[in-house]
Amino acid sequence: MTRGERDVRMEVFNSFKQVFASAPIRLMSRTVSEMRAKGYDDLASAIGDLDWRTVPADDPEDPNLRQDWQSMLEAAFEHVDGWLGQLSPHPHGYNLDSIGFPVVTRAWSGLWSTQLGIDFANEAHSPPEIIIFHGGNQALQASLLGISEARRNRVGMDRPATMLVPIPTFSCPMDQMALQGMNVFFLPPGRDNMDPSADDLDQVPDDVEIDGVYLMPVNNPTGRTLPPEQLRAFVDKVLDRWPHAGVILDSVYVRLHPRYRDLLAWYDEDPRYAEAVLIIDSLSKTHGVTGLRSGAILTRSTKLRDGIVRYAQNIMAGPSNAMQAVMMALLAPYALGDDEVASHRIQLQLRIGRHLQRRRRLLLAEAFDRYGELFDSEQPLLPDPEGFDWEGSMYADPRLSERCCKLADDNEVSPAVAFYLETGIAGVPLEGFCRNPNFERHGLVVNGDSARLKEFQEEARNYVRLSFGMTPPPRTAE
Repeated sequence: MTRGERDVRMEVFNSFKQVFASAPIRLMSRTVSEMRAKGYDDLASAIGDLDWRTVPADDPEDPNLRQDWQSMLEAAFEHVDGWLGQLSPHPHGYNLDSIGFPVVTRAWSGLWSTQLGIDFANEAHSPPEIIIFHGGNQALQASLLGISEARRNRVGMDRPATMLVPIPTFSCPMDQMALQGMNVFFLPPGRDNMDPSADDLDQVPDDVEIDGVYLMPVNNPTGRTLPPEQLRAFVDKVLDRWPHAGVILDSVYVRLHPRYRDLLAWYDEDPRYAEAVLIIDSLSKTHGVTGLRSGAILTRSTKLRDGIVRYAQNIMAGPSNAMQAVMMALLAPYALGDDEVASHRIQLQLRIGRHLQRRRRLLLAEAFDRYGELFDSEQPLLPDPEGFDWEGSMYADPRLSERCCKLADDNEVSPAVAFYLETGIAGVPLEGFCRNPNFERHGLVVNGDSARLKEFQEEARNYVRLSFGMTPPPRTAE
């Protein structure tokens, strides 16, 4: 690495650190040279690009993926032209029935019934079980409001709701909890692989009342899949201790998973789950349309729905008319009962997931080969630290070596930033997925003085979270 390359990387880090804390850039794993070669003037502008654009036209594992994926997207977005023509006099117009018009909700119902074998439906004269939102993050926001409302209905206004958050976990939900003034109990893992387990719940003292839990069956940031029996045991123990608690399952990656039917199959096996569980879904990952902003809550809960439905009935809560049209095109076979096309769409989802996993494998192999001295010899979060092939997702959290940590100390940056400065491979310190400055600033962490929590947060600094969802895999020499 030349001095000039390192200077450019430091310049990029300095320009982004105020926005993204200690992260060198928000867009993981894209080097400065790769970004500029693709025509982006800055790293931030690349975030919203469509994944399919980075798929090689001659991908050796799936040579037709780019064409098939593009065909699906083009067919869906053709619907937008007509909607924009109708909306041109009032381009910000929204469908007043913002809890989701019947055809779109029927499409989401068919999607879950067909692919996952779980039935949700919006019936006449009954509260909705499927509520459509302007993206998965808005669905999460509504879920948190539903938990807060349920607490007020149960005990009144004496204090805010308390969320139980097994860490590491995605940072956006923590931001939303902090913005809503919720208390949080951070639950550090007891296992080296950092998967939450029912045994971890013993850390919560008897005098702490939990109102809600945020969980991901496929974790972001670690990329690990939580075995369904382990997830169910965790939920069971939560409900045994706090029968009133709401459980948010952020399931946006589930339908990309090769064992998609298994991950939530336990949901119908105990009536407690119907009343307690809120499931969040999105098309962003499964269809590669991050900018589309289409999300949904699926639930049968009567106690958690009140706040969610009232929020959804706000005129700006649902997706715009144009986006509803695109959603309908993407999900049409599930609404129409076209089993052949639905099967094709499910297979395309899995091919997209497999392609993301292939990127992950190739890029990790290249990174470990080129910069092996910066990685620790022990890699507890990587299920396959030699072949890097796994069913998980586009994320990975390698543990950095003592040498990398020493470089970080010398430069007064985090190990993840030191790794970026040495390699050009940018990621986020895992520590950022284990804490939130707004929680700490306002004293919202119930166990903020826990020595175990502080020790785990410090250990998490030695890991870097990489994302390969929008990074092309390296091309092999002919």
